[in-house]
Amino acid sequence: MVQILDTTLREGEQTPYVNFTVDEKVHIAQMLDRIGVDMIEAGDPSVSNNVAAAIKRISSLGLRAEIVAHSIASRSGIDKAKACGAKRVAIFYATSQIHLDAKLHKTHDEAIRIITEHIAYARSLGLNVRYTPEDATRTDFEFLVRVCNAAIEAGADRISFADTLGIMQPHLFYERVKALRERLLPCKIDLHCHDDYGLALANAMAGIRAGADCIHTTVNGMGERTGIPDLAETVVAFHNLEGETKYNLEPLVNLSAYLEKSTGFFLAANKPITGQNAFSHKSGVHTNGVLKDPRTYEPFDPAVIGRERKIVIDKYTGKTAVAARLDEYGIEVSPAELEVIVTRIKNVGDHRKQLFDADILEIAEQVTGREIDVIPHDINAIIMLEVESHVYTTSVVRRLRSFENVTSVYEVTGDYDISAFANAENMAALNNLIEEIRTVQGVKRTETRMVLKKYTGMQVDK
Repeated sequence: MVQILDTTLREGEQTPYVNFTVDEKVHIAQMLDRIGVDMIEAGDPSVSNNVAAAIKRISSLGLRAEIVAHSIASRSGIDKAKACGAKRVAIFYATSQIHLDAKLHKTHDEAIRIITEHIAYARSLGLNVRYTPEDATRTDFEFLVRVCNAAIEAGADRISFADTLGIMQPHLFYERVKALRERLLPCKIDLHCHDDYGLALANAMAGIRAGADCIHTTVNGMGERTGIPDLAETVVAFHNLEGETKYNLEPLVNLSAYLEKSTGFFLAANKPITGQNAFSHKSGVHTNGVLKDPRTYEPFDPAVIGRERKIVIDKYTGKTAVAARLDEYGIEVSPAELEVIVTRIKNVGDHRKQLFDADILEIAEQVTGREIDVIPHDINAIIMLEVESHVYTTSVVRRLRSFENVTSVYEVTGDYDISAFANAENMAALNNLIEEIRTVQGVKRTETRMVLKKYTGMQVDK
């Protein structure tokens, strides 16, 4: 049975330009616990006072997950881990020759002495210990076995096999983990796989098949450089492909979205599981199939993780998809009318990057000769914006004033920094405007409020 250690609060915060507040870390830990991860690596208390404070608060929450503090092989670092209330300390010390020579300037024997001394010290404080031989996949294998067994004898009950540069391939990783499993004294084996070649989760799954016990993940695959396995991808892959049902899938999407908002680290649209396009269908062949039976082109029901499928209408679209979209609005057309509507959609799609429902309904009006008034027009909205603390609010204001649909902008006090008044032709245009505003450098989050009535002096504008 696989275990998951999530290290969003440690490895994830090492993502460039990501910095959590203590409250954000507590909230993330609580959401991770609802998913059911086995361990939460809450950070290295030696990094800063806020990191230490966060570990202390998380350790006091009484979560089901085991709380892990990270530390170099240092007595002061281990003391801080103990003071924070963590039950386990993860001690790391590099073992590859390039690290020993260029960074640490230690011999093999010196490294083993340092590692075992600090593991024994942590155990004397009553801490459980995981030892991580940093850069393990580039370490001479015989020395790796020697140092890991020495760590186990000193008191470590877990060894983290770290592919620090993400250089492994699944078949090689399987062989290496299997050989390590056979040579190590009794212990649990964690897998810390980096994604430099896009193989992190594949390597980790191969390592589990080879006899390892635990995969390290982060929400949205965050971390140094290209990060490590994504929590949602890992949980869903094991749930659907390996029958591992102990984790709760429902909070995954909300947790991913929360991390996007709190970090500004936004996902690629085509990212598996949580990406915008993960359950979007466009080709006529695909949309025809999925509308008849979703199993034709969906590996699993998106409702399992609280998502919905999306049918994209453009020049690739067939009649089935267009008919389904019109049916959503209660619009009936004859087979001949549908044929013409689809042809016109394809013609417009040849010259447009994107088609909206308003465009489709306008074409339907032209073809049928009937007025179709189902989408609100001439929409006013107030868009509230929070700006990153390191960005000048006035620079964002200048950018907003350049948008054609933004009629006025105000700097305000309170939870948000800017209020923008916008006017849009329809909901699709408003949605486009909001998406464009979210791409402005420095915008952390937005909240949009529709205007129901507008008052000018003593007059009411309908």
